[in-house]
Amino acid sequence: MKYLLILNVLFSMNVMAKELSIKFGTIAPAGTPWSDSLEDIKTRVAKESNNQAKIKIFLGGQLGGELEILQKIRRGNIEGGGLTCAAMASIVPELDLLEVPFLFESSEEADYVLDNYLLEPFTKLFADKGFVMVTWAENGWRSIGHKTKLVKSPTDLKGVKIRSQESKVHLAYWKKVQASPVAIAVPEVLPALQTGVVEAFDNTPLFTLAAEWQTAIKFYTVTNHIYQPGAIIYSKKFWDKISENDRKILMGPGNAQAAGVRSSVRKLGSSLLDVLKESGVNTYVLNASEKAAYQKTSEGLAEQAVKDIGGQAAKIYTLILDGKKAFKAKK
Repeated sequence: MKYLLILNVLFSMNVMAKELSIKFGTIAPAGTPWSDSLEDIKTRVAKESNNQAKIKIFLGGQLGGELEILQKIRRGNIEGGGLTCAAMASIVPELDLLEVPFLFESSEEADYVLDNYLLEPFTKLFADKGFVMVTWAENGWRSIGHKTKLVKSPTDLKGVKIRSQESKVHLAYWKKVQASPVAIAVPEVLPALQTGVVEAFDNTPLFTLAAEWQTAIKFYTVTNHIYQPGAIIYSKKFWDKISENDRKILMGPGNAQAAGVRSSVRKLGSSLLDVLKESGVNTYVLNASEKAAYQKTSEGLAEQAVKDIGGQAAKIYTLILDGKKAFKAKK
């Protein structure tokens, strides 16, 4: 009888370890490279687990804005998610350093620094705050959309009610150029543009189109002022309850997935600007002197962010600078 009871317990544990239902939250809309990448992960996990681990993806902010999704993951109410680093900085403040305007000079430089210098330290920082890091992801280069005017100079932003992501660095930058930032979650941005709560925003061409924000603007200025990475994460509370084999399946190739995620976003390239034009939006690409004026407005933000953030911010910023230097040296 004793052995039968033990066998029953072991059998139950085995079933629980195999049968996993995983809720995955993101603000990424359907029909985008982000949703396609998540579907790839879903398919791989199902195949490798013999359909015993099933990921259900909630797209387009079905589970709330990014901050709400993030808190749910941390508490273990949902098991995982794909989020921008600006949103995650609300819990892992050091991530806000990656949101400093003009921090990176190219996508290739950003990739090099993130993969070779920041993956390990942020994996540890994530773990300390209740998250398991899987891989870097990408939103891309953010630029500025406006309802009624072309924003060619930082002075054009003075007094503009601009939607800001919920990030201290984003808010600090808009205030530095004398704009009037309003922190609004993604699901609420389009109504805010339509009703005049805000008259401008910044985001990538891909996200602008995916979220249909272009329907509320007439102008889009390619400033490429922030390169914004994202991350795919799991709840540590959930992670600690599952078997080692389940962890291996869910982790998959880890950060080796980043290259595919980035490529799927980047291959769309300038074609997205053509789509914006076709939808009636006037697009403008800053020339060198105009971009330099924007870059000048960001001076001192990184150093100030290091002081404001504290924690391991100084160490992370040093790693960023070391990585940038190494990238230039290898070119």
